[in-house]
Amino acid sequence: MKKTLLLSAALIAASACGGKEQPAQPAQSGNQGPAAQAAAKPLSAGHAGAYKKKDTYFKLPSAAGGDIDLAAYAGKPVLVMFFTETCPYCRLAGPYLQKLYAKYSSKGLAVIGICLQPNPDAPQAFAKDLGIKFPLAYKGRDIAASYKTQGVPYIFALDRAHEVYDVWEGYDPSYDATLETAVQRMLAKK
Repeated sequence: MKKTLLLSAALIAASACGGKEQPAQPAQSGNQGPAAQAAAKPLSAGHAGAYKKKDTYFKLPSAAGGDIDLAAYAGKPVLVMFFTETCPYCRLAGPYLQKLYAKYSSKGLAVIGICLQPNPDAPQAFAKDLGIKFPLAYKGRDIAASYKTQGVPYIFALDRAHEVYDVWEGYDPSYDATLETAVQRMLAKK
């Protein structure tokens, strides 16, 4: 029954998110899930000063102007959410990630939203509508593909070395506890 409800909700959300930006099917988080394993496989390596670029590295235009470069967050755990402006599950996840950002940014947590859409208007509207204060990038479709996402939202927890610590496919409020626990554990590791 629960699987039928989840599948029905996913199908309804797919039509709401439209076309290629279909929401990811909600799934339980876990360090050993297929998405975490796929995302943890190296795609490239390089150096940017003392920062070692990994498969999770990105540099994208910021909705606020300039760029968002993951290297600027070296040594900090980062939550990365892939989203589109009108996806209903993204619009649920964004405010919760904002709560985590407000609670833990002073302790070293970074949160970055990556909009798949190609212009800054979409993430700017998302931020305005939902009160999002963490940095938002756009033109993220290629980066989402390199992270092997299969819809939106997808939330990645990157540890201090920017290795994939955990992944959440889709979003449901039942994920809140595991998201916060992951943040606490990443911040506790020095």
